[in-house]
Amino acid sequence: EIHERLVGSEMCIRDSAWYRMMKYMKRDFLKSNIKREETTGGFTMAYFPMFINLENKKVIVLGGGKTALRKINSLIKFDCKIAVIAPRICDEIKAVQGISVHESNMTLDALDTADMVIAATKRDDVNAKIGKYCNEHNIPVNVADNKDVSSFLFPGIVMREDLVIGVTTGGYSSNVAKEIRNMIEKLIPYEYGTLTRKMGAYREIASINIKDAYLRELALDEIIKQAISNKYMIDDRKANKILDRYAKEDELRAKGMR
Repeated sequence: EIHERLVGSEMCIRDSAWYRMMKYMKRDFLKSNIKREETTGGFTMAYFPMFINLENKKVIVLGGGKTALRKINSLIKFDCKIAVIAPRICDEIKAVQGISVHESNMTLDALDTADMVIAATKRDDVNAKIGKYCNEHNIPVNVADNKDVSSFLFPGIVMREDLVIGVTTGGYSSNVAKEIRNMIEKLIPYEYGTLTRKMGAYREIASINIKDAYLRELALDEIIKQAISNKYMIDDRKANKILDRYAKEDELRAKGMR
């Protein structure tokens, strides 16, 4: 059981850009009553997909069961500092490397030091109380199976190194999200991870040698198409030829010769 405690006048005030951003998201997406009926026949507004850097952020996961474990297994890939707190924590969570586990009760004001909170206990009333507290204190929170008190939704994730794809149904059906995620898993080869990182290097080279943004984009598009036709492997010799060709075109245009 989680006991609420008054924080007093020295309540933590969160004024960083990250917290302001999450606060505005909560205001715009969860507290607004904007309906799609004006444009799409009455459905509530969909959620905007936004990707944030969680490296070294403190994430508190409340709950010690399978739901918490699923969230942890997704979060741990993003180098955040995860603390799990629950009166009873399953052995699978205890076996996860790189997280801190606290098998105990807690007070809500202990969440004030968190950058993000995941409420995944087995009690809906407790989860709702956690969500309410976090919203009142501008702490980004995801509450399992309760989008109304969540300030962000936890997506289904497909990951190929730096390539990350998130899937959400706006909280309507985790089963649909899971099915779509599984479909994407089968469609996206693992080689796309290496390809994505290598394209980042070619992007830097192109930004130096090709000043015209349109030509630079054409060059990179041609490299990626060549790689896809080559089983998602970049042929460096061909890629450099492509860059050289567009760099020469860029130079001619800069001189007014095109």
